[in-house]
Amino acid sequence: MVPLFVIWYLTNKCNAKCKYCDIPLREKKELPTNRVLKLIDEMAKRGVLRIGFVGGEPLLRKDIDTIISHAKNKGLMVHLYSNGFLAKEHLKTIKKLDGVFFSLDGPEKIHDSMRGKGSHKKVMNAIKLCNKYTPTFVTSVLTKKNINYISYMSELSKKENFLLNFQPVLQIPSLSSDISSYKLSETELKKCLTNILQLKKSNSNIALSEVYLKRMLKRNSSTQKKGYQLGIVKCWNGQAACHIDSNGDLFSCIHLNNKEKALNLKDNSFGKAFENVHSCSCKTCNVTCSVEYNFWLSLHPGAILNLTNMLKRIRRNSK
Repeated sequence: MVPLFVIWYLTNKCNAKCKYCDIPLREKKELPTNRVLKLIDEMAKRGVLRIGFVGGEPLLRKDIDTIISHAKNKGLMVHLYSNGFLAKEHLKTIKKLDGVFFSLDGPEKIHDSMRGKGSHKKVMNAIKLCNKYTPTFVTSVLTKKNINYISYMSELSKKENFLLNFQPVLQIPSLSSDISSYKLSETELKKCLTNILQLKKSNSNIALSEVYLKRMLKRNSSTQKKGYQLGIVKCWNGQAACHIDSNGDLFSCIHLNNKEKALNLKDNSFGKAFENVHSCSCKTCNVTCSVEYNFWLSLHPGAILNLTNMLKRIRRNSK
């Protein structure tokens, strides 16, 4: 199998303090610039289509401009996931991206209560700035704190013209803190999904597909099969996608960082490390972006139609 999609955690360093995230507390080891560039070369040769650079805050790496420019020069589709604090300083590089992803959890009071005072103003400035030059996506992490602001986020996406995603807060081994006080109950989650599905009918800026939302609402967690996200779609991680940790460990999925024995890319080629991983065998997952691309890879008509419409929207806005 060819790894088409790669999610790469370039650094654990971060200049934000989100209450449900422990990534900044993890080890600070990172692959050096020259090794990162050589790995990008190998990925391009093997047929990787898309790299998503994640953190921590990837813009804190002093070589981030070099890394992104190199990946683009190799013909890769490149997305960046950021808190937006340093967007202005790196605008020249952001303009080269195929898309930039920011997190926004609601109005200022709600957002700052979860991510730190002043963070709302910074991310809003970043959204308004970057949206002029590159496709801009906003992910709203759903918690007990902001479930009443889904309509607010939908209206804001229309006002500021960004693509909107919703992601239920997740408990990820070694990456997230105790989320028990923030995690939605099954009833709360289904209420949120019903609301999002209704809003999508009149807001094409909501990036989630109807097939994802409807399947989420109908899923039965007690009957889920191994290797099938939400029990509804085959997970292609380990076959057509993988995650790279900041220290260079390559996993089929970062959520399995405490279960898989990874090879490290400092001393191993990308091809060898990827061949070492196995298809995901977990029973449950609701990482929305991951579930969506698994619908694409499974050639689900509804998800592909949603993707096509989203790409058309991006092309219209780029003119």
